[in-house]
Order: sequence, then C-alpha cells, then structure tokens
Amino acid sequence: MQVLKSPLSLGEVTPNIGTMLLNNRDRYGDRNAFAQRQDGPYRYWNWQQMVDDIITAAAYVLPTNEVEEDAVENRVAIFSANSYHRLVSEMAVMATGMVAVPVFAGYASELMSDLIGFADVGCLVSDNLEKVATLRADCLPRRVLAMNGSAATADTQLLEKLSGLGVSSVTFMEDLLATGATEDICGIEKRMRAVEADRLALIMFTSGTSSFPKGVQLTHGNLLSQQKVLEILWKPEPGMRFLCYLPWHHSFGGLFERFFALHSGGCLAIDDSAGKDVARLLQNFAEVKPSVYFSVPKVYQEIVTRILSEPELGEQFFHDGLKFVFTAAAPLPISTSEIFRNKGVPVVEGWGLTETSPCCTLTELSLERTPGVVGFPIPGVELMLGDENEILVKGPNIMRGYFRRPDLTAEVFSDGWFKTGDVGEITSEGVRIISRIDRMFKLDNGEKVFPARIEDRIAGRCKFIKYAYVFGSGQKHPSLLTFPNHELMSADGGGKLDQSDCKYPGCLGDLAGCLGECIAEEQKAGAAFERVDAAVVVDTELTVEANQLTPSFKLIPRKIEEDFKKTIQAMKRKHLDDLPEDAKIIDMEGR
Repeated sequence: MQVLKSPLSLGEVTPNIGTMLLNNRDRYGDRNAFAQRQDGPYRYWNWQQMVDDIITAAAYVLPTNEVEEDAVENRVAIFSANSYHRLVSEMAVMATGMVAVPVFAGYASELMSDLIGFADVGCLVSDNLEKVATLRADCLPRRVLAMNGSAATADTQLLEKLSGLGVSSVTFMEDLLATGATEDICGIEKRMRAVEADRLALIMFTSGTSSFPKGVQLTHGNLLSQQKVLEILWKPEPGMRFLCYLPWHHSFGGLFERFFALHSGGCLAIDDSAGKDVARLLQNFAEVKPSVYFSVPKVYQEIVTRILSEPELGEQFFHDGLKFVFTAAAPLPISTSEIFRNKGVPVVEGWGLTETSPCCTLTELSLERTPGVVGFPIPGVELMLGDENEILVKGPNIMRGYFRRPDLTAEVFSDGWFKTGDVGEITSEGVRIISRIDRMFKLDNGEKVFPARIEDRIAGRCKFIKYAYVFGSGQKHPSLLTFPNHELMSADGGGKLDQSDCKYPGCLGDLAGCLGECIAEEQKAGAAFERVDAAVVVDTELTVEANQLTPSFKLIPRKIEEDFKKTIQAMKRKHLDDLPEDAKIIDMEGR
C-alpha cells in the first residue's frame, strides 16, 4: 500500500499553549496582538496587555484545588461571538491545563442544552445571559462568566432567573479584568509552562451533518504540531495582520486561523461582518489590510460578486500587502479562483477534519491551481488509501478520541491509522478528494456513485450556482438540485476582473435554460452512469439558521433531503408536474 509523507521533518514543537503565549509576550510585548471595533473604530491590545488579561482570567477559571484531567471542574463550556473577551477566557482555560468546550452560539436552546449537558462542565462562559437563561437547568453549571456588561448594569430579574436554574455565581469579565493581575502571577505562569503536550486542551464538537455532534478531544501537542507545520511551510513574519470572521467553535477558524495568528506573533482583528455582510467585510478589509486571509468558497464568491459590480473595490481587496488567501470546507469554483490568479494572489487550499486538528494536506503557494486537488501531506503526517479508497492518516495532529464515546473512537481507528471517512485518490499533483464515504449510493445496476464528485464539478463550472446536491439511490441515473447565487445574478456583470465568457442570466428561468448544456459538458469527464438525467434550480437561499448548512457553510444532507422532500420525490418518480413553484426544470433531454 502506497504511503505518502512529506520529505520535511517536523522538528521541535512548542510544548503547550501557555508557553506559546508567554514566549510571544516576551518577544513582542508592545506589538499589536488583537483588534476589535468598540464604539466605531478598532481598539488594539498589545501582547503584554493580552497575556496579562489571560493570566487574570486564569485566576478565576482555575479550580480552587488540583483536579484530575477528566474532572467536571476542569471543563469550561463557551458559547459566544468571536471577541477579545472570548479569546482571553478561552486561552486562560487551555493555557492552564483546563479543557475548553466551545459550542456554536446559533444552536437552538434544546440542542445547546444537550451538548453542554453531555460535556458535563463546571463553568460556562457566554456573551448572552438571556440565551443562558433558556437552557435546561439540568445542564447548567453553578458558575457563569459573562463576557459583556458588568455587575453595575446587570438585569437583576435575569440574574434571579439564573439563580432559580441553579446558577449560584455570575461574574462579569469587565469587572474581572478591571481588578488587574492576580497576586499569584508567578504561580500561574509556572502552571502554564508546566502543562504537558499530551494534556487535553479542547473538546470541539463536529458539525453533526449525519448524527448528534461528536466531541473531538484535542491535546496541546495536536494543536501546536499544526502550527509548527505552518511555520515551516509558510514562514510567517511577526506582525502579520489577520481579519477573522470564521467562528471559533469550528476547527477552521478556532484551530487553524486563530492559532496561526497567535503562534506567529501576528495581530488578529475581528471582522464584525460575521461573513454575512459583505459590504461591512470589505470595509473592515480596507482598514485592517490583512496579510493573509482565510475564508470559505461561499464568502469568496460573494466578495467577487461585489468586486464585479463595483470594480473600485478590487483595488482595496487586492492590496499590495496581501500575500495569499486560503480556502477550505469545499472546492473553490475555478471561475472565482481565476480572479485571484489574474491579480497575482495565490489561492492555497487544504484538507482535513476536526479530528485532525484540522489540516492533513496543503497545496503550494503558487498561482497555479487544480480544482479538487488539496495537496500533499504536511510534515509529520502520513497518508494512504484503505478500503473503498478511504483516506487513512497518521500523525501528531490526530485526536485522542471522541469524548465519552469509546465505541465511536474504536470505529475510526485501525492499526494506528485514523479512518477519515473521505474517499480520495492520489495523483501526481497531490491528493484529490472525491466524496464522503457515507454519502456514497448505488444505482439500480449496482454502480457506486460518489455525489460530491459530481457536485463539485457542476458547482465549480458555473459561478451562478452556490450549491449543488446529488441524490439517486436505486435510480437509473443520479438527479440534481442546484441552488442559485442570488447575489451574483443581481450584479450587472460590469467588473473588469471577470474573464469568463459566461453570460449573466436575467432570471432563474434563464439560468435553468443555459445550465443543461454546461452540466452535460462538465459531465463528459465522468463515467456515463454518473450523468444526471433530471435537474432543477431551486429558488431557495440555504442558511445556517435553518440548519441546512453547517457553520462552515457545508451542506447538511439529511436536512436537504427533509426540507426538499417534495421536490426530490417528484424527480424520483419523474412527475415533474408535481414540482413546487420554486423549482425550475433544467432541460437534460438528449444531453
């Protein structure tokens, strides 16, 4: 069996998060470490101020007595928007050997209660006490740290309600940091440096695309081995600027981007657009001028849409100091990446999972890019293909296991290899991701179809499609749902950066009319049995709030099947007259 690994050795890795923070404070004390808008303009904190605040917060979150790693008092749940107080509290937890448990703040109260209850925590940190008060009493710890407001301005009725739910102590971060550093600074710093590399730092929940989210257990060594890789491959310079909207409960933003900024001694600025308000994002981009930028295809497409409509924005985005952009979560359409190529900005892509901290492969810093190829293994990581061409990996970035689920942990490990659940192939250009193995289905003739391979080709071909979804178990051929890029369809198409010959459809009917030919052309690269014979454009904007997308904007298949059941059933039965009004038929006849 062919095993791929990098020719570069990993070398010495920073032993723990606390040492990383303390060393950077000593190296870069008066340099900017963090920025966040407050009452309009950005406020900046330097490395000395930030680490001082982390030590102050650590004095609060630390249990009064030494506890075992798996003790309830050692785990702290966190749900909040990205913010300075969020960073300080979460780093205080992990840097002192405790375990942070970030939870997506947008989850419904019932699911959030289930996750916090499952994590069994001794403290809860949040920027939304009103949301805390909607959680079930049986999941709430006795201690809550509020990241906004103060005791002087607190809602007394809300505090009484929390007390009735069993919360005996509510402390406000503003008041905590105002007290200044603890008297035991030396003791806390000593504890920070003494944390062992194999100590648990984080329990991060998976997106739950197919089942109840799993708690991925990651150690200090897992997280910092990843950052040593980026130091080797990207050679970051201290003082680099980052503009961050990617949520920290998710591995892409919380592990990859955030720790890269911290480990490299950069300045992490919060983008208060949350990746949803592109006008605000571009305003923040023009002000911060990030050195590198991390985002997902959906947001890159929306940025490009605005630039095509307002070409002057292109000069602000493609500023002289922008070294490269990084994309993950899904393939970036070639029509979008060509715009970056034309401006001389490399698009770097990687692949991995929460369970791998998160990155296993990276493409090179090059203007040339092959869609679907995610590069070669990073230093320290080994990769090979197993049964059904499932990608198996080994390395210092592999999780310890799933929290309190030894059964699930045993299922994903085989002879020391982690079974990723992704199907791939090894090419001369690197690893190519084909599909998730659990989404594979069989046609009526027994042929296996990996839907993501078809989806990526089609969505990558047409910039007016934001998402594609393929289904067809037991059918003669696969069927296809497409979801339009409404923002780009409303653009005037006058941008000089657009080098394609694709015409701007005036409406969804026009889009459906031209897609048949494009889909057929793109599918010539695949096997005959993979060619779709029924396709529609669905006039719906998929959202995270409706649980149709993960927080990193990936489709949640089970929810797509549920929400568009009527459309899917009509297509399976070939009863196209039964399609809902929001579904426009794409003519595939004779294609």
